[in-house]
Formats: sequence, structure tokens, C-alpha cells
Amino acid sequence: MSQAAGSPPLQPGATRAPSLSELIRYKPAAHSQRVEHGEEEEKFKPISMKMVRRLAGWMRPYWKLYVLSVFCGTVCTLLELVPPWVIKHLVDDAIPSGAAGNVWYWIGLWTGAMALVLLFDALQMGFTARSGESVIQDLRFAIFGHLQRLSMSFFDKTKLGRIITRGTSDLNALRGVLVNGVNTLFLNILLMVGAGAMIAMTSWRLFLVVAWLSPLLGLLNHYYRRRVGHEWQVVRAGFSRVASNLAENITGVRVVSAFNRQEPNLGRFNELQDENTWNNIRVANLQGLYQPLLETTRFFGQIIILAYGGVGVLNGRFEAGTVLACFFYWDLFMRPTINMGNFFNSVMQAMASGERVFSLLDTVPEVQDRPEARPLPKVEGHIVFDHVTFAYVPGRPVLHDLCLEIPAGKTYALVGATGCGKSTTLSLLARFYELTEGRILVDGHDIRDVTIQSLHKQMGMVLQVNYLFSGTVLDNIRYPRPEASEEDVYRAAQALGVHERFLGLAQGYRTVVGERGASISLGLRQLICFTRVLLANPRIFLLDEATSSIDTVTELEVQTALDKLVKDRTTVIVAHRLSTVVRADCIVVLSHGRIIEQGTHAELLERQGFYAQLYRRFSSGQGDLDSLPHEEGPPPD
Repeated sequence: MSQAAGSPPLQPGATRAPSLSELIRYKPAAHSQRVEHGEEEEKFKPISMKMVRRLAGWMRPYWKLYVLSVFCGTVCTLLELVPPWVIKHLVDDAIPSGAAGNVWYWIGLWTGAMALVLLFDALQMGFTARSGESVIQDLRFAIFGHLQRLSMSFFDKTKLGRIITRGTSDLNALRGVLVNGVNTLFLNILLMVGAGAMIAMTSWRLFLVVAWLSPLLGLLNHYYRRRVGHEWQVVRAGFSRVASNLAENITGVRVVSAFNRQEPNLGRFNELQDENTWNNIRVANLQGLYQPLLETTRFFGQIIILAYGGVGVLNGRFEAGTVLACFFYWDLFMRPTINMGNFFNSVMQAMASGERVFSLLDTVPEVQDRPEARPLPKVEGHIVFDHVTFAYVPGRPVLHDLCLEIPAGKTYALVGATGCGKSTTLSLLARFYELTEGRILVDGHDIRDVTIQSLHKQMGMVLQVNYLFSGTVLDNIRYPRPEASEEDVYRAAQALGVHERFLGLAQGYRTVVGERGASISLGLRQLICFTRVLLANPRIFLLDEATSSIDTVTELEVQTALDKLVKDRTTVIVAHRLSTVVRADCIVVLSHGRIIEQGTHAELLERQGFYAQLYRRFSSGQGDLDSLPHEEGPPPD
């Protein structure tokens, strides 16, 4: 059976091994190179001064450490040139002289030089580690801080795994260059120049017979740098897709299990991992060609020096110590060349990762404070949606000319079919997204004219997914106010009537909730989130009710806590429970992003409109408040 075009040259069960040329030329088929939405990568660019300058800018605060490191490395490098010189004088002068004192003099000189090398090498490693790791730490802080400022639209379009790799594996790829890059580049060049100069000073004839190999080394380096740079960009992009797929499947493991999607998901993961594996194999085979060629060049140089020099010794043209010194100096000359090959490999990884890291840092938040933004003063909670239109995708609005006024201290419930714009309305009020048209006012202040931080300080929000962080019940309640005392937490829980419920847990408030609250029930998660909001004491409360069912006793407990939480507080609720809707001061019915009805529960029933139809379906057990078909596309004319 013939192999499909574009498939890896070797698959399980294949009858032959791929040739080296096949491995190097192999590129995944178009289907295995497909890029998921939001996973577009920067195209490969060769090493540019722009990228170098940018990295240098992050290194600049630690320039003194880098200078000390280079100084110590320079001392080590110059001292490494001493041993061949000592060998020359031992063989040509000290040993023939027959004086033991001369021998011990040169051995003592060698020993002292090596002792200094060990001392300065230890200092160099300390300075390089401290400087490079400090830069990595600054970059990691910057990435995390920037992620906190990015708009919700970025996280809507970017997969979790891709974001995580920016602060983990991409920074790890930069580590080698930032820690050792300056020393590797400068000291290897210094050693090459120094060793070459010492060969010329020791014997210009031996220098000339190996000098012609230098252009060959330059060509090899140029070819390798171009090829491996592109391949490392492909490797980093492929690994990012693997990480994204893995994170997505772990996050949604319950859904995967519920719908028995393990096998299809495993197939997709294997496909991505196969691509990632072959990407790495191509890079490894490029290295497998390059490194042996460098070793071959070193071997030829050694043979030339020994052959030409050996004949010269027999003819009396050279002394034996001179040939030995040049032999070892040639080895010192080639060592940086081989090291530079490995260094270029690290640089190419770093360039690919650096482009991705700085691409993230250069991402401008779609929602950010205006230059003239001012802090929002303490508000009463009067909210106005003034002809608000919003589209996630340009030209496809999900809210159309929304006009709504919510008096301070009142509770408004948003009701409608799934996809009608209820949750979007809450997100716009919290300024997670920028309005397409219109404005939203809080106590007469346009929310775009006030700082986001001051706006959020006066808002509390509980989403459909009651998100809890790893830690205890106490830790999660104190999340908006880390400085709050335990007594403050207890008072907030007592005000909602849930204090005894928390005390009844296995370890009370010290009970560990697990990742995302997985160790406790849904109802308890809601109660913790409510208590967290009350502790923050915002003037405006936004609630997107959980759609998951809970038992009757817990639902009553949640509703009682909610009634206490919304008292004297402006509240906007995306309602999924009839009990919540009935208690609201006003019910706003949305359809296709427009308000079609508005009033109290009794008023809307009396009108016999859309809400009354929805209520009858719910009361007859035919569905819930979201049970109408999902609304997609433009509204009907």
C-alpha cells in the first residue's frame, strides 16, 4: 500500500525506514498543518537587530552583572590560551635542558593558570545566572501583568494552551540566550581570535595550511542558521497547538467523558503530536548533519597540522613543541566554532519564542482607560443604556439600539431565549468589551470616561460558572478584599444566613474547595460567590444565574441569600429561575438583541405577550426560561 502524499515518512507498521534526505525534506500535509482559529503564528524572520535591541532593553537594568560576567569570562578565556604555550616550552626548552627546576616552573605556571580559571569561571557562572534569571523573571512578571490588562475579546479568540506556553516554554527557550548569550558570543569569538593569533605567532606556516578551512566554516554556519531558524519556528508553533489541545481536553474532561469523545479526541491529539514529533525530528537531523561536518573540519585541521608539522619536525623545519602547541591551539579554535553551532541553535529557538512573547506583550487591549479617564466617585447605582449597539464580529450586531434605565437600588431581571444578548448586556455594563455605538451611564458618568479599576471597585459579579480558586472557603470569600479579617468574613456570611452552612463543612471555613471548586457542591459554590460579593460591598451587583439544577433545599437557601444580597443594591440579573424573575422589580424581555417587553411579572402576564408564553411553557413543565430556540443571525424584519 503506497504512502499518502504528505504523510510522515515513517508511521507505525511501515515497512522501511526513511532516508536522511526524506527526514530533512519532509513537510506535514496540509491537513496536519491546519491552524485552529486564534492560533495564527508570526512568520519566521531571521535574526534582526530590532529583536536584539528589544532583548537588550530588558537586559539593560542588569548591565553591571553582565559586565562582571564578561570580565570574569575574559580572564578565563585568556588563561585557557596558556596550556599549549606551556607545553611548547616544556617540550622544546625545559625537558631538553635537563633541569628539573625548569620543568617544575612551567608546570607551576600551568597549575596557577588553571586555578585562576576555576575561580573566575565560578564567579562568571554566578553573575550570568543572576543576571539572566532576573531578566526572565521580569519578562514573566510583564506577561502575567499584561494578561491581566487584556480585554475579554483576546481570551475569546486565544486558546488557553497557547497563552500558557508564552509564559512557560517560550520563556524557557529565551533563558539560554539571556543567561549565557552575551558570554557565549563574546567569549567564543575572543577564544577563536586568540587561538588563531596564537597559531600565527607560534608558526605562521602552520597557520596558513589550516586558514583555508575558515571560509568553509563560515558557509556551514550560514546555511545552518537559515535552515534551522525556520524549522524552530515550525516546532514552536506545533508545540503550542499540542499544548492548546491538551489544556482544552483537560478543562473539558467532564464533557469529553459524558459524550464518550475519548477516542476521537485521542486521535486528534495524536495527529497534532505526530506533527510535533516530526517537526523535532527535522531539527534534530539538521543538527545531525551540521555537528559531524564541524567535527570533520576539526579532524582535517588536526591531520593537516600533524602531517605537515610532523614532516617539518623530521626535516628540522619545526620543533616538536611548536607542532603540539599549534595542534592544541587548533582544538581551541574549533571548540568555539562547534559551540557557536549549538549557540545558533539556541538563538533560533529564542528568536522564534521571542517573536511570540513580544507579540503577546505588543497586543493592545481593546478596552483600556482613555487618557483623560478619571476615577468614578462613589455611586448610588443609577444605570442608563443609551442607544447601545454591540457586535462581537463587525457587521453582525448582537445588541441593537438598546435603551434601558435602571433606577438605583432596584433589581432588574433579563429574560429571553438563549443567544438573545442577556449575558452580553452584563459584560458591556462591566466594560469587558467596547461598545460599537451608544453609551452606558452610571450616575450620569459615561463608563468609558472613568477608569476601569474604579468602575470595577463598585461592581460585584457572579457568573454562570461559579468560579472558585484553589484554596479554602475563607480564601475564596476574601478574594476581593485580602486584607479582610475572619470576623469580616463571618459577618458577611451571617448577613446572608449561610454562616452555619460553612461551619458545618468538614473543616469549616478552612475546607479546601479544590481546583475550580470541584470538591464542593454547585449550590455551595454559589453561596461562597454571594458571600464574596457581599464582603466587597459593591453598589452594583451583576448576576448571571447558573443554569445547572440544584436540589430544592439548596435552591431555597440560595434564593434566600440572594434576596438579602440584592437589598438596597442596584442589581441586574440574567435570570434562569422563575423564583428570581418573580421577585425582580422589573423584568426586561430580550429577543434578537432588542427589548420587546418590560414590566413586572404581573404586568407582563396581563399583556399576554412573549413573556406570558415563556411563563406558560415553564409552568407546564415544558422547559425553562431559556427553552425557546437559540437565536442566531439578524432579527426578523
